[in-house]
Amino acid sequence: MTEQELYEKGWESFPWWWILLENLLYFIPWTIAFVVMYPLRVGGVPVVSMGYVVFILFTAGWLLRVHNCSTCYYYNKWCHYGWGKYTALICKKDAGDQEMGMKLAVVYMILPLIPIIGAVGVILLNGFSWVLLGWMLVFIMLNCVQFAIMRPKGCAHCKRRYQCPGSAAK
Repeated sequence: MTEQELYEKGWESFPWWWILLENLLYFIPWTIAFVVMYPLRVGGVPVVSMGYVVFILFTAGWLLRVHNCSTCYYYNKWCHYGWGKYTALICKKDAGDQEMGMKLAVVYMILPLIPIIGAVGVILLNGFSWVLLGWMLVFIMLNCVQFAIMRPKGCAHCKRRYQCPGSAAK
């Protein structure tokens, strides 16, 4: 990638507070999802919650980082998620296939659906709960803020905003 392909006004490095906020908007809903699905147990083991965590760790924590972040301009830099630095710790530059990474990005659309379905399962097994409904509304609201507000704002300041296939700011 040449410098001419980069968005000149894009940030070379994102501020720590931005990275913290974007990651909180991922980790808080994931934690809410874990807690909401916790009643779905087999033999006392919260298999659905644990499966969700394993799914997140494998896909969002490893697979997508290798395929999307290892090929990015922000590899070993502070992108709006901070994942460029994290990716440099787990794999080499250009270790992944960006085309495959974009196909795998559907995971971000699936992740919020799993707890919604899980919450319906908890309601069917344990009965309706206002507390559960409240947590699910917070979960949905935080996912909407992350998807509709923070991600596009982060992409708007990205050096690869015009060339990244996953950009929300084209």
